[in-house]
Amino acid sequence: MNTNITRILAGLCVGIALLVTAAVARAADSTPTALMVVAHGSRNTNWNNRVIQSVAKLDWTGPKAVAFLTSTSPEHELKHVAAQLDQPGVKRIVVVPLLVSSYSAHYEEIRYYVGQRLDLPHTGEEEGGHAKAEPLKTKAPLVLTAAMDGHALVSRILADDLKPFLKEAGKQSVVLVAHGPNEDSENEHWLKHLNAHADRLKQELGLSRVEAVTLRDDAPKPLRDAATAQLRATVQKAGADSQVLVLPVLISVGHIQKEIQHRLEGLEFTMVEGGLANHPLAAEWVRQQAAQAPSAKPRHGSTASLP
Repeated sequence: MNTNITRILAGLCVGIALLVTAAVARAADSTPTALMVVAHGSRNTNWNNRVIQSVAKLDWTGPKAVAFLTSTSPEHELKHVAAQLDQPGVKRIVVVPLLVSSYSAHYEEIRYYVGQRLDLPHTGEEEGGHAKAEPLKTKAPLVLTAAMDGHALVSRILADDLKPFLKEAGKQSVVLVAHGPNEDSENEHWLKHLNAHADRLKQELGLSRVEAVTLRDDAPKPLRDAATAQLRATVQKAGADSQVLVLPVLISVGHIQKEIQHRLEGLEFTMVEGGLANHPLAAEWVRQQAAQAPSAKPRHGSTASLP
């Protein structure tokens, strides 16, 4: 009898242990993941507010916040936002770069801040204090996702921006214009992703043609001038047999739109205002990126974790 009782008690202990283990696992799974959305930012508060408002609409169970590489207020500086999100119980902080491309100095800048590279890249904005900034230090591991690149949701945003301007799509052409990087190798990636959007737009909307170019606004003058010449030639060629819609592929509305208009002075075209962060699908893109974020890996020179 004693042996049977012992076996029963042992079985109960094992069962309780399994239940406790399962409960702990469920609790660990339910521990919130914090979300930090990082955009370039602007001295124009309207630009920043569009991004903040977009993220505010995002349905996210854990803490979330917006940080800007160029911030006009301390509350949106990277260091402050990271500290705000690094709360007790947070198992990781997913960093989603609200950038058009992962192939840019600003994406590399974010990689530096989250510990994925040892040196801060040249962005042309070192006088703004970027070169003095230090990598973020958090107890929770930082996990970095890709930028927008060629994501299908971005194509849907661009399509929605164009639809109010379409009357006879078969007689209309679209020129997608993005900021673009300085390096030729990176520019190839930008154009690859822009052309993926162009292909989807042409097929979905039945447009005469959809072309893609980059401004390369921060590149040395010879590259910038060549980009301007290509932009003008693309618009001029499309305008020979169709109405041209110029659609900037930018996170928010700002001075780049005016720069595009300036470079196209004298040509006939219709400017579509756009601004990816203005669209409700921008928040959905952030949510999907964060939800699909990879597991963490060790960061350079630290015991914390990163992708």
